[in-house]
Amino acid sequence: MRRNPPVPRIPRLGIAVASLAFVLALTGCGSAGPTTLDAAKVSEKTSAEVDSCHIITTPEEFGAPSDARPPVDCAEPHSTQTFLVTSFPQPLANQKERPLQEQLHNATNRLCPADELRKYLDGTPRDATAGMEIAAYYPSRAEWAAGSRTVRCDVLLTANSGGPQQTTLNLKGALAGPDSAQIRLCYSQDIKDGVLSGEGADTLCSEPHTAEDVSAWIGQDASLVSLAAQQERCLPFVLEFLKADVLPEDREVRPVLRIDGGSRAIRCAVAPRQDVPAEWTGTLAPARAVNDGAVSG
Repeated sequence: MRRNPPVPRIPRLGIAVASLAFVLALTGCGSAGPTTLDAAKVSEKTSAEVDSCHIITTPEEFGAPSDARPPVDCAEPHSTQTFLVTSFPQPLANQKERPLQEQLHNATNRLCPADELRKYLDGTPRDATAGMEIAAYYPSRAEWAAGSRTVRCDVLLTANSGGPQQTTLNLKGALAGPDSAQIRLCYSQDIKDGVLSGEGADTLCSEPHTAEDVSAWIGQDASLVSLAAQQERCLPFVLEFLKADVLPEDREVRPVLRIDGGSRAIRCAVAPRQDVPAEWTGTLAPARAVNDGAVSG
């Protein structure tokens, strides 16, 4: 399956503030579909609704440009959840035949933006996620010929292999909910003789970890060699994540060093204050209430 290369979670301009970002996948051949406009509308009605859930079982299905199967109950095991339904834009929408796969691929970034997913998840600028991808599903060739231009934007959880993973988690408002650790980004650092490694590997916060990301990266220049300097630069982001004016006594700023492509960067993170470093599971994010799509902290 042809896939986009991973995209950075953040822009890198000075102190970069992380935003939700995902690997976008869009490959495969169009599936057969209805041959009349009425049939296309029926297909859209059953499979292209916000909050609907779907089962994608193979990487080929995940990467296919179309998915005509009906949705499933989100309380049951499912692979994807629709966070946005939109229409294919002009001028390509005027084509009699469905655009080429590369054209569909290029349109996905604009039609299914990560910012819209952040809103759907009820995320804040300090919420970093892991193990999720965005997929766009377009009308089949027959549906396109019948006049359909509906685009279904789905979010899905992925396994370590990169393929789709089934879940019973409802992702609407998930970052404000009690199970948000399942999609939050944390780090696992080696602990040797009671000393933490400065580097850390990405993991989900529902797995054992030593630090939780607060969605801010800083380029490591000469002024950030010492741990104290790193902590000072990360402190404002940690406070924003914790929704606190001062750092609580039971929390500490824990920067994580990452070296990607020869470039050294600091990922700002937070952890429980401990005499002896240890792993834990769960999230330190404050609980938030969700009311009719509005989040309050």
